[in-house]
Amino acid sequence: MGLVAWLLLIGPSALAAPGPRGEATLGKGGARVSAELLVDAARVAPGDQVRIGVLFGLEPGWHIYWKNPGDAGAATELTWRAPESEIGPLQWPAPRVYREAEGLLTTFGYEGDVLLANAAVVPENATGSWSLEVDVDFVACMIECIPGRIQLAGTIPVDVTFSPAASEIRDRFDLAASRLPRTPEALEVAVEARASQGAAVAGDDFALVLEITSCRERGRDCSPWTLDAAYSSEAFIPAERSDVRLSALGLSHPPTAATDSMRGFSLVMNAHAFEDEPQLAEQRLRGVVPLARADGEAHLVVDVAISVDPNGRSSAAFEVIAALPPAPTNDEHASAASPSRAAPSLALALVLALLGGLILNLMPCVLPVLAIKIFAITDLARAERGHVVRHGMAYLAGVVASMWALAAVVVALRAAGAAVGWGFQLQDPIFLAAICTILVVFALNLFGAFEITLQPSGPDLGRSAGPSHPSRSFFEGTLAVALATPCTAPFLGTAVGFAFASSGLVIFCVFTAIGVGLAAPFVLVALVPGWARFVPRPGAWMLRVRQALAFALLATVAWLAWVAGRALGVDAQSLLIAYLLGVALLAWTFGIAQAVARPGLSRILAAVTVAFVFASLAAAPSEPPPGVVTSRGLVASPDGIPWTAFDPVAIARERAAGRPVFVEFTADWCITCKVNEAVVLSQTAVRDELEKWGYASFKADWTRRDDAITLELAEWGRAGVPMYVIYPADPGKAPVLLPELLTLDATLEALRDAGRGKGVRMTATGPMLREQQKEEDSR
Repeated sequence: MGLVAWLLLIGPSALAAPGPRGEATLGKGGARVSAELLVDAARVAPGDQVRIGVLFGLEPGWHIYWKNPGDAGAATELTWRAPESEIGPLQWPAPRVYREAEGLLTTFGYEGDVLLANAAVVPENATGSWSLEVDVDFVACMIECIPGRIQLAGTIPVDVTFSPAASEIRDRFDLAASRLPRTPEALEVAVEARASQGAAVAGDDFALVLEITSCRERGRDCSPWTLDAAYSSEAFIPAERSDVRLSALGLSHPPTAATDSMRGFSLVMNAHAFEDEPQLAEQRLRGVVPLARADGEAHLVVDVAISVDPNGRSSAAFEVIAALPPAPTNDEHASAASPSRAAPSLALALVLALLGGLILNLMPCVLPVLAIKIFAITDLARAERGHVVRHGMAYLAGVVASMWALAAVVVALRAAGAAVGWGFQLQDPIFLAAICTILVVFALNLFGAFEITLQPSGPDLGRSAGPSHPSRSFFEGTLAVALATPCTAPFLGTAVGFAFASSGLVIFCVFTAIGVGLAAPFVLVALVPGWARFVPRPGAWMLRVRQALAFALLATVAWLAWVAGRALGVDAQSLLIAYLLGVALLAWTFGIAQAVARPGLSRILAAVTVAFVFASLAAAPSEPPPGVVTSRGLVASPDGIPWTAFDPVAIARERAAGRPVFVEFTADWCITCKVNEAVVLSQTAVRDELEKWGYASFKADWTRRDDAITLELAEWGRAGVPMYVIYPADPGKAPVLLPELLTLDATLEALRDAGRGKGVRMTATGPMLREQQKEEDSR
């Protein structure tokens, strides 16, 4: 499952009207999930205990989740409303195991038809009819994951006697009950769990052995239970998420039998601790184990205290004598249904992330900060070699730490069910104001209004301050990351899309690779002595360059203020500008106190500035006022192309009519998008080509959060903008994905080929060769 995995990357769900049956649409493909309220009684009497439940029906390739969804997804929830009725806990049939995202994710859930049921007691004072309502909340996944809610309602007549439901309904409940995991007492087995050590610290790996023995009370005619798992991921299904990840390895020596008739097996698992576990003996092992014997199959409920083996890991109990193979992934069955390109491997994604981070340095977002750092080498020319290296390492640490912080926010938002993508923080007006604050303060520093120093008074601004403290380089690394997110680069979209559709660990790995690539130019100049000779000699010109770079940062502030105005209106934009002027005044006043060596006043002004910033950001508006039309509502733009707001239904309708479609995924804060619009899309030749072939043009504006656009990006394996998709006039032709950095010739060729129905596939670097297209035309 290329989730995203992400991300979980989530789209809007359809809401069905209350009734005994309901449906929700899953994404733009029209797949549906159905839900039906079932009761195993046609009539009930007061005080009767009956079974109630929701029967799900899912189309092939889709699944919903168990109480422990695993590495992704969310548990299905049934919220019952039945006044004065007693509703028992949800009864979970044993789930199926899914291996997704090329085996990086293990999840647990259901596909096809599944009934989730509860036991219920009719109120003693019930008369006339018994009313039931239930809110069904679920996440359905194939390649994308879509949350849904279906509301169901029904009434059952109340009479003096009980009348059973139709046989097919009772059979449904009986089938669901037969699939419920059963207790050790019900299966007549004994369960023990032992660990190879009594405590673990975060990062430790240790062994667990689960021993299951049958036929304790019966003679030799007893048929023992055996493990019914073909793959390692199926052998033990944990009942809950925990700080210890369990991975079944295989079977060990059978447990020691107390009697001749006893038979059993020992399942060895590797346990990896993500947090400190000082007392493993106080923990319990909870989960489900599949069993089989000659007369049938069953699932065993495991809920047992963990003991510690006195012999430790050297005990023969932890020796694997029959290893279980890893399971194949579940991605193949869904790949044909998705328009996304084949996902890269983790190794390729890391290489692409490294290259993408490296190329980000050439983008207008990051170039001013990189230039500042390169010229810092000149300023440090007379410093010790070790000091220069420390600056390089501090810059790398700042970049990587910021990338980790960004990855942690992504993982946290995904866990909360939010949809995220590359540059998502720029959809938040508070972040826009915060980054503008940092840029204004840093620009004033470059102008010489004050100095960033560890001394409260600061140096004489008329003389060279000498080598600065490495903490400044760390700060500039964090600034580079903050400024990098509005930009994208070749290779970056594929890498980030892969990360957002994978586990949290993969997200951290990919973001680390991006950070290393982003920091590489300055770090290499700092580490390789010979490279510094390409940097100009220090001199008075450096002050002018610093001031020029300060203007570049202020230009970025002006652009971000424009983005805020587009998103929140001119009033919010004016408030932002006034606030930034206040910040600038306080920083300038701080510089005056610093220059005259007044440390007490400097500290007071610094505290006032920080308080003013936090108070202003807390009071900043996060939504446009009533009546303000944001950029998402625009259907036209200065490029002269008659854009229509993004609408998957309208796109499908145009395709069905045989009309070619061009879709631009963009955002006001995306600099790469604006460059493409100015250099390519605004050209008369593009507009003429769109008009010539009768294109329907749609603009998906991601300036503000839009889950429908996030879902569409995820279907293409992307986590951010820009993205450009061309749907050929021939509905049978596959859609075309243009590269992130457009060129005029390649764009015109793709529009021309798709417009006349001769769809041509594009890669991240450009279209197929003309000779290949001519070959296709001749055939």
